[in-house]
Order: sequence, then structure tokens, then C-alpha cells
Amino acid sequence: MHSQAATQSSFGSTDWLLLLMTLIWGSNFTAIKYSLEDLLPLSFNALRFTIASLAMLIVALMSRDSFKIAPGDGWRLFGLGLLGNTFYQSLFITGMAHTRAGNAALILATTPLFTAILGRIRKHEYFTAGGVAGLLLAFAGIVLIITNGRGEVSIGETVLGDSLLLASTVCWSIYTVGSKSLVHKYGSMKTTTVMMTSGTPFLLLVCTPSLLKQDWSRVRPIAWAGLIYSGLFAIALAYIIWNHGVRRIGSTRTAIYSNITPIVAILVAWLLLGEAPTVGQVVGAIVIFAGMYMVRHGMIAIAPEDSIEEEFEEATLGPGKN
Repeated sequence: MHSQAATQSSFGSTDWLLLLMTLIWGSNFTAIKYSLEDLLPLSFNALRFTIASLAMLIVALMSRDSFKIAPGDGWRLFGLGLLGNTFYQSLFITGMAHTRAGNAALILATTPLFTAILGRIRKHEYFTAGGVAGLLLAFAGIVLIITNGRGEVSIGETVLGDSLLLASTVCWSIYTVGSKSLVHKYGSMKTTTVMMTSGTPFLLLVCTPSLLKQDWSRVRPIAWAGLIYSGLFAIALAYIIWNHGVRRIGSTRTAIYSNITPIVAILVAWLLLGEAPTVGQVVGAIVIFAGMYMVRHGMIAIAPEDSIEEEFEEATLGPGKN
């Protein structure tokens, strides 16, 4: 049974958490930059997911949360863990290595579009004409930011990398839509922990050659610091917030927040590197926020009636808030 008590359109606590997530992801680019000067990309990915999985398991054990899963849901959680961690991360890192920054930003910005389409197919969400216009407007804002910045864009020269990133975007969209009913049933913390710990061992297998090849003697403290920050915050905390957003405001309205990440990255570069944004980038940021507003008020997310009220919400958000 599902209720058409669609998630509220007013700006609430979940939105603030998602803004925190974009702040973490936007600043994570700087952390990754320092870490990848000493660590191989796949080694970095393997280690940060190991850190994230261990941290989430420790929190789960300390909270004494039961990991009892209904028959059939275990395989769904396992499959989504593989999709959102092993496949997505492998495709993402490899694709990033074979394309340009501008191409990557544009392709990743299609995540809300794919998520909206899949959510509609699964009948999890419905959207008005304004919601569709908002999705396209937010994407146009990303285009403005990229074309008016230093992120180079090429067509036809980076087919392999672009194809891998497009595949990773589809994987993340399927992961987001596919996990919706599970986060309603088990809560974002429990669901994310199970999916994370089920996908990480297979990611480690994929990254084993890189880990064996890594020169550990040249890894500086700043690279370790970036790795730990990325694992604890950009992966563990951000994934929990993402799945919490999916549960509270729907898949597409959560996914649209990913389009804020380039804005945060620009602000961080301005503050730390002195790279002032251009007028076109400022306009692009305004367009993105306008598109987000339209999506926020133009999407109708259908919530299952048998969802639980998880402890994360009770402690952090209070009842009845977004």
C-alpha cells in the first residue's frame, strides 16, 4: 500500500542536511586533489570506502541496531550495494581518468534527469511541467558554469571516458531510485550501512592491483588527511544524508542537490586558490537555484505507508519536518 501523502514542498531540515552534503562534496574536490598527488586513484577509492564502511559498522554496533532484514530484501540490498559502490565507483574513477573536467561535470549533472525518468517509470514520483522545466533549467545552469569557467569540454575526443561516466551516472540513478522503498522500510542509516559494507569488499577486489602497485612510502600526512576526510564525510556521512533525502523528499528532489556541488567547488577554489568566479558562472549558479526551486515545488513523491520513523530523524530533525 502506498499513500499519495506526497513529501512536503516546503524547505525544511532535510534540505539543510542536503546543503551540508553539497558543502562536503564540493570541498571534497580539494581533499581528493591533495590525496591523488601521492595515492593512485583506485588505491584512494579502496581505502576511503574501507574507512567509511568501518566507521559505519562501528556506529551501528555502538547503537546496537538490529541488522535483521526481511526475506528477499537482503539480496536487493546486496545488489544495490554492488551497484552504488563497486560498479558506480569503478566506472566513475576510470571515466574521470579518460575525460576532461568539463565533460565530467556536464555528464554528472544529468543525474537528476535520469533519476526523474526512472522514478516516473517505477511510479515513485510524478512531476508537473514546472518540475520538468526546473530539471532542464538546473542543467542549463551547469552548462553556463562550465562554459564560463576553466573546465575544458571536448566532443568526440574522449568517447571512452564520457561513456564510462554516463554509465556511472545511470548506475547511481538506479541505486537512488532502487533504494527508495528500502530506506522507507529500514531507515537511511541501516540501509546505507548494509549497502556500503556489502559493496566495499568487491570494490577492494577490483582495486587490489592498484593497492599492490602503490608506493606507500611517499604518501604524505596531507594525503592521508584528505583520504580520511573523504572516507568519513564525503562517503559515510554524505551517503547517509543522500538516502535520508530520498526517503524524506523523494529521489529527484534529492538528486537535484548534486547540481549545487560545482557551485561549492567554485567557492572553495575562490577562497583557497584565489580563483574568482566569472560573471557567467554567477549567472549559472542563480539559474541552478531557480531550477532547484521549480523542481522542489514540481515533484510529487509517493511514500509507502509502512515506513518507519528512524532514530536519525527523531534525534536530528524532530517529527514532521523535512
